[in-house]
Amino acid sequence: MSLNLQSHTISQRKSLKLKGTKTSVTKNQILISSGIVSLDAVLDGGIPIGTVALVEEENYGRNADLITKHFIAEGVVSDHSILIADVERKPEATANDLPKPIQEDSFQQTDIVAEDFKIAWRYSQNPIYDSKPYHTSISFGHTFDMSAKIPVNELQNIRYWPTDKSQGTSYSELLEHINTIITKGGFSTKIPVEKRNVLRITISNLFSPIWDSNDMNVVTFLYKLRILVRSSYATCLITTQAHVIDDVTKCRIEHFVDSVLIFKPMELSSCADYNGKLIIGKLASFNTFLYEPLSVDWATKLTRKKLCIEKLHLPPCLNTEDNNENIHTKQLSCASTTSVLSF
Repeated sequence: MSLNLQSHTISQRKSLKLKGTKTSVTKNQILISSGIVSLDAVLDGGIPIGTVALVEEENYGRNADLITKHFIAEGVVSDHSILIADVERKPEATANDLPKPIQEDSFQQTDIVAEDFKIAWRYSQNPIYDSKPYHTSISFGHTFDMSAKIPVNELQNIRYWPTDKSQGTSYSELLEHINTIITKGGFSTKIPVEKRNVLRITISNLFSPIWDSNDMNVVTFLYKLRILVRSSYATCLITTQAHVIDDVTKCRIEHFVDSVLIFKPMELSSCADYNGKLIIGKLASFNTFLYEPLSVDWATKLTRKKLCIEKLHLPPCLNTEDNNENIHTKQLSCASTTSVLSF
């Protein structure tokens, strides 16, 4: 019995139908959700498969950590394979603190008994359905509640690195571990498999002093990681603290990734409702020249249950005084009257 094996290149990914993904109309690429619906809108629909996204955080903020947890939680709900890599704390601690998805209302036929039609009486025998539309977010993109956590028994598809304390923390060992998962797990585009799935990779606190960079530096690691991810059904999300990276290394790191999101603290007192500012440093561009977002000014609003990305705008400046009284009208030098000329 022959198996229907799937072996596709990057340009042929668009013909596949993978769970928890959608095809971008503008980029002609398969997208996965970041776990935050408002952030997906900023990223032109989601994160393309085969790319590396970098999230930079300043002044020890929480946004990078929350985005990582939403990214992983979205993969759990979508039944994606997940790899969590973290050298500063146990990767299991991140998995045990994932936000729980909010159950959406099921769109089923209602049992409401209709009243007698007086005009369109021919439609009185037709079944009554719920007037709410069918949302695409049921299969792509979910809303999560940070006050509730995903049960531990639903985390079977998650792998961790390092697996134990005796394992090294070098960039070369992590790159070899990712290569093994992509090759043996059937995520490579070069290896035919019976059924395709998506691999989500998270690397937290990149360029931390705990990393061992004796045999491979961070720039070489990102260069090889980008090549490895580009030829696979995998997407990598990397977080780092901006204050631990010098300007030269930071510029080189941003060059070897596909997307760059920079989170800064909100310093304006007039924007007290927001807890941070989002700067789009770079966006992944495939099969297109460049995607221009609707706005470059974005802010993060954090509540007890939700993290939201909103368009940053200043509050209106209201002045109750009549400014027309303070305007000095200009007059002609040869005029003897003080009246305002009206044409």
